[in-house]
Amino acid sequence: MSKTAIVMDSTGYLTSDILNQFPIKIVPLTVTIGTETFAETELSNELLLLKIKETGNFPTTSQPPVGAFLDTYEQLLAEGYEEIVSIHISQEISGTYRSAQMAREMMSSPRIHVLDSGSAALSFGLLGWAAGEMAQAGAGAEEIVHKITQLKQQTELYFIVDSLENLKRGGRIGGASALLGTLLQIKPILYINPQGEIDVFDKVRSRARAWQRALQELVRAVADGRPYRICLQHVAIPDEALTLLDELKQKFPGHDIRLFEAGAVIASHVGRGAFGISFQPVL
Repeated sequence: MSKTAIVMDSTGYLTSDILNQFPIKIVPLTVTIGTETFAETELSNELLLLKIKETGNFPTTSQPPVGAFLDTYEQLLAEGYEEIVSIHISQEISGTYRSAQMAREMMSSPRIHVLDSGSAALSFGLLGWAAGEMAQAGAGAEEIVHKITQLKQQTELYFIVDSLENLKRGGRIGGASALLGTLLQIKPILYINPQGEIDVFDKVRSRARAWQRALQELVRAVADGRPYRICLQHVAIPDEALTLLDELKQKFPGHDIRLFEAGAVIASHVGRGAFGISFQPVL
């Protein structure tokens, strides 16, 4: 057994085959619609969208309670793990990182290390995935934290939304607020800025142009000659996503390219039809 366990929150959206392969434990955020509250890991986008339609309510999301992290950390240490690296969605977007920090402080354990990914969705997921690989290979917590801190600077996320309304209502819009009231036919390309906030990367006139602009950033990155792990992510548009996946595989042979669906927390804030790419050099 590896000596280090990785804890992530549910907004990394790694699939079960990846999670089962590495020592990664997920602590879910929650989504509330009307009078019902769900753990994100138990709420599909199909059910989320159905509940929104049925109730007419805008969903709200919440970080895991401190107790959920306490239980997870205690369980992992009891199972024999010597150290824990707990990696989470940007603290500028969610209070999840702070909940994890509070749990670590309550346990007063030097064996638990809490790290802000400075990102969200699959760019955060990529960091957790890399951490899981390192833990499986026998790396200790200090080495994992050091390498993930470096890898954060090389991990990128670009996503396209049809509307900023959900982000505005959810209070997660960050620097993208500059676009409110000016959108009309503009399709914003959003990213996570160096401060860990959702911000505007570029503005184009169509969804197709937005995708091609995001691909330009991928072309720029892979020009360094290294193999990359490339994640295509979407919210409830599986057919369109498969078409985009085929395009990626044709244009970027030799790289690890996979398709993921962002879960209910991110879906609540970016809405149906959002899509984008995250990428990171392979360790």
